[in-house]
Amino acid sequence: MPAVRLLLFLPLASVSAALQMGLQVKLGDDVTLQCQIITDERISVLKWSRADLNTDGYVYFYRNKRSYENYQHPSFHGRVKLRDPEMKDGDVSVILKNVTFNDTGMYECHIAVRNPVRNKRVHTEISLFINLTVTALQQNMQATLGADVTLQCQITTDERISVLKWSRPDLNTDGYVYFYRNKRSYENYQHPSFHGRVKLRDPEMKDGDVSVILKNVTFNDTGMYECHVAVRNPVSSKRVHTEISHFIDLTVTGEVHENMLEKHIMEREDADGNTEVEQVEAQTILIVAAVAA
Repeated sequence: MPAVRLLLFLPLASVSAALQMGLQVKLGDDVTLQCQIITDERISVLKWSRADLNTDGYVYFYRNKRSYENYQHPSFHGRVKLRDPEMKDGDVSVILKNVTFNDTGMYECHIAVRNPVRNKRVHTEISLFINLTVTALQQNMQATLGADVTLQCQITTDERISVLKWSRPDLNTDGYVYFYRNKRSYENYQHPSFHGRVKLRDPEMKDGDVSVILKNVTFNDTGMYECHVAVRNPVSSKRVHTEISHFIDLTVTGEVHENMLEKHIMEREDADGNTEVEQVEAQTILIVAAVAA
């Protein structure tokens, strides 16, 4: 799988204003969270952490020449390793494998070094913040005019889904495609064109299924749809993260034929009471849905 890399070299002096980097990676990829310091001292402690998960364990924990999986958050077990086990040239980067939507968040690299002669701790520093966002591949969909279409989106999480927003960037100022918060939907937050036409595929959102069904699509439904999810820890009721989890480019298709004529027979009486028969050709406009191959 492709790896996404972000690199920062840091001097030995403590960092007074740590840098924040933004990083996007696709679902299922491996990502390298890069962090490197320039030092001749021995790295005695390395902690990769995520602020929202600190109470439950680290992303990666290293001390005195070995890592400690029992100090890790359960979701990172078997998925994080040093890029260079010997940490040559101060390279303390880690590789996070097979990323999921739950890996979205702010990552911090903490380092403590010791003088090999005096065995004295020199300093501890927060060397880098990486704001990681995991996104799904863009999906292209075609739907036939008048059909119902399912806009699929699913996240893997044990946390409670507190907010779900389906949106279309070109319509955001006028309302959402679908808006859900704290166990109920809000039609008054919707764009008027979607009133009564959008519902959850699974009202209980089991297994993180936040897909919606859009009924009776029209040409105006063509556009880019985005699925936004915010989840909360059921114990602390703290928002864990907000993510854009899926993009769907929907195209509604149909063909218009205007050359079909219908013949009608009309009878009428003239001024003298005689019956006349008249053949009338009426133009009918027929819309035929085009089925995508």
